[in-house]
Amino acid sequence: MGVLPWWSQAETFIAQPWVTILLLVAACLLLFHEMLTPLTWGLTGNLSVVCFALVLVAHAVSGAGVAVLIGGVALLLIETHLLPGRGIAAFVGFGLVFGGIYLSLSDGPKHASNGFSLAAAATVTIFSIVTFLAYLPKSPVWKQLGRELSAKSLGSGAEFPPDLTQDWIGKRGQVATPLRPVGVVVIEGRQLTVVTEGDFLEPGVEVQITEIIGDRIVVDPIAVLVGA
Repeated sequence: MGVLPWWSQAETFIAQPWVTILLLVAACLLLFHEMLTPLTWGLTGNLSVVCFALVLVAHAVSGAGVAVLIGGVALLLIETHLLPGRGIAAFVGFGLVFGGIYLSLSDGPKHASNGFSLAAAATVTIFSIVTFLAYLPKSPVWKQLGRELSAKSLGSGAEFPPDLTQDWIGKRGQVATPLRPVGVVVIEGRQLTVVTEGDFLEPGVEVQITEIIGDRIVVDPIAVLVGA
């Protein structure tokens, strides 16, 4: 059975450098969005697979590059879902993503040049790292896992006080342990386990309660609130 005429034209189009890089970036963005949302697999995950598949099929890659790429993605899943905050799995995972993309484009019967393969792998990996680190602290998965780990490890009097009312919104205090994104702050002499939805915060930073939903206390740094 021969190759469909329309696919021959599609292969030529997808194999263009700018199209290949665009599809790989889109695939990584969609994949990270899927990984950093609650533990389900949905539309963005499927679209990510489609984007990766189009590039890999159009370039007729060998199995080695695909295997390395899948290994990198698996390690990123471990970092976001099983071992949050350690960083080792993510570091190695991004290295494998780089190697997988390079091997996928440079190996096989329709291989690209080494220069283009390196440029594509570097561009996609750097872009992915920046996006991953920017979105990670705000992701529902990270917040949920961080809160669970914090509840186990911060057994030092910190609490999710049941008597905390909406009147506490606006009260100010100081970070006592790193908020990554969950940690402890001291407000009016009480140690409270809180979460920040922005950047990670270090001890000593002045914060303000901005939201209370059930036993979830959200704080933001005062400097950011004043600047806004």
